[in-house]
Amino acid sequence: MKKVNYFLLAISFSPVFYYAQEKKDSIKSNNLDEVIITATRSPEMLKKSTSTVSVINRKQIAEQSLISPDLSNILAYTIPGMAFGNNQMGNRGQTLRGRDVLVMIDGIPQSSPLRKSDRNIRTIDPAIIERVEVVKGATSIYGNGAEGGLINYITKKDNSNKTISGNTTFSFTGHDLFNNKMFKSDGGAGYRVSQSLYGKVSKWDYFVNYDFTRSGVKLDGEGLVQSPRYGLGETNMNNAFAKIGYTINEDSRVELMYNFFSSLQDSKYILDKGKYGESPSLGKLGDRVGVKEGTRYNHNGYISYINKNIFKNTSLNTSLYFQDLYTIYDYREPPRWKTGGQSTILDKKYGFRADFTTQFKEGNTPVISLTYGIDALKENTSQPLVDGRIWVPELELLSFAPFVQSKIFITDDLSMKAGVRWDWIQVNVPSYSTLPSGKDIPYDVEGGKLRYTNWSYNLGLNYHLADPLQLYTSYSRGFSIYDLGRTLRDAKSNVLSQIETEPVVVDSYEIGINSKVTQWLNLSASYFYNYTQLGTELVSSNGFWVVDRTPQYVQGVEITADAYLFKGLNIGGAYTYQEGKKYEEEGKKYLNGTSIAAPRLNSYVKYDFNKLHLGVYYLHSFERDRFKPDVKTGKYEEGQGPVKSFGLFNFEGSYQFNKSLKLGLGIENVLNKTYYTPTSMFTVRDAEYVRGNGRYYTVSMSFSY
Repeated sequence: MKKVNYFLLAISFSPVFYYAQEKKDSIKSNNLDEVIITATRSPEMLKKSTSTVSVINRKQIAEQSLISPDLSNILAYTIPGMAFGNNQMGNRGQTLRGRDVLVMIDGIPQSSPLRKSDRNIRTIDPAIIERVEVVKGATSIYGNGAEGGLINYITKKDNSNKTISGNTTFSFTGHDLFNNKMFKSDGGAGYRVSQSLYGKVSKWDYFVNYDFTRSGVKLDGEGLVQSPRYGLGETNMNNAFAKIGYTINEDSRVELMYNFFSSLQDSKYILDKGKYGESPSLGKLGDRVGVKEGTRYNHNGYISYINKNIFKNTSLNTSLYFQDLYTIYDYREPPRWKTGGQSTILDKKYGFRADFTTQFKEGNTPVISLTYGIDALKENTSQPLVDGRIWVPELELLSFAPFVQSKIFITDDLSMKAGVRWDWIQVNVPSYSTLPSGKDIPYDVEGGKLRYTNWSYNLGLNYHLADPLQLYTSYSRGFSIYDLGRTLRDAKSNVLSQIETEPVVVDSYEIGINSKVTQWLNLSASYFYNYTQLGTELVSSNGFWVVDRTPQYVQGVEITADAYLFKGLNIGGAYTYQEGKKYEEEGKKYLNGTSIAAPRLNSYVKYDFNKLHLGVYYLHSFERDRFKPDVKTGKYEEGQGPVKSFGLFNFEGSYQFNKSLKLGLGIENVLNKTYYTPTSMFTVRDAEYVRGNGRYYTVSMSFSY
């Protein structure tokens, strides 16, 4: 009965955040349809989309960052279908609709199909993000790696007409604001400094920013020090960003961007292993073994040329880009790799993109819009240990992909989107020897070339049934060379051709509805289903996650709404339910927690009055208990642990004193709830059985000039 009540609550009080704030201002001006998205590679109005697209704008990012600057948390609280974060450096288990997602910064891929780093969500600071666009479901226009959808972080640029403007922000975070522990290291104290300068000089414009964040000791609801393993406590985060643009004329522009991000843990604590289901893993004072773990560096950059009228009714957007990532994992004691060690991932990309968009019109009205172009990529990825031993050899990927995407406006109310993409990929694998653990024997694998070709396509319809109602449906096929390095490092054959390296091909279906019931109420709902013949579930083997290639499917629903009760007050939330199964010889079995997140309800209340802004957010994660423990041992298999329900309240508020000064207060976990993260519950590992953050206060002061 309780589950039914929650479901009814979700229907009546559950919006999606991407409509919540984007629509807030536009409803007031009756311009609801003016929300423009660009993640589809050609700008289009949100109401014309044939799949679910989420947009988090700058205001939302600033609000959520006041509570926590962790992008994993920001996405979990604002994107329906996005799994809850794990409060760690990595994002393992944080899937989108049960699938992995392609993460990009201004179109630059952060994810790697050659070897998953589980660091791709947290590779940039939220302070320099203008907005986040999330396209759900497989998308053929981006090809390899986007089988579950894509997340594109779009960075800021100058939006003023002044020669120089700036913003300086200081913030302090503490576990307890009221007994003088806020600024003591043992109380979880941390601080953050952000400096931006931006402006326009003649035809030049610029935006530069530097952020430094030092997180304090992370404490749970009982005030106990959290486990430092993969943790975010006592971590130094640096982000340096610059974007310079030159406007050639009203149609054309050149733009240069560079971003540096690092996140390294510098903690005086070591792991004090707990007991799964009984006691949490904590931190205890001690000397750490190995080098500092975290992302040593992540470089991103591009140079782009944009011409809105390269020839008749045709625009061009082309760019050369690069990414260079180096991340370090925790030290593992023997018998890992026989003598122990610390693994790393090195990933370098150099790419080129050219997008043309041509519009065919009747008078001034577009009838057909074609976006077409090519993608080219060279990527080198490896996973060595710090001491030089090779776990995954350096893999070299070369790819080339032409594509075309059409939007056909059949009538004023009916539009169709159709696209196709052809990917040619070659992966050069050198000869290598596997690096075994325990009593395993090494395999000497003869190298070679792996070649892949794939056709991806999509088809969708959007129908404006009446003024308050739009219907959409879509089919898309996506694919990915799913974590090839993980497969190669666990090879049980000396012959490359005998190792399972086939790509994952995902067929995705969706049907949805958006309804503007009244001027003050918006509702939306969608049902999604996807299937793959070669699965992507992670299962544990000898303490490491390996890929289960069994056929699988995922399906679910998202139900959303938001209401504007009177001037300044709006409420809402988002309910998401998903489930997945795989086909084994003995029948269908549920997918584990590494793929499928527990159902979740997000809701909020926001109030704006003159210079005062207040926001209260509630997240409820429901239980998911799909598996039975082993009859003899009474233990669950790793990944199959039961996820218990919990609820969290967050608060953020701000007051704009004048044009220059703004004060803010954010409170994470207002009620100081003691809870275990979903990842720690389903993982079923003593060392990873960790709790989430207790109550944390953040006081912020921002100066604009």
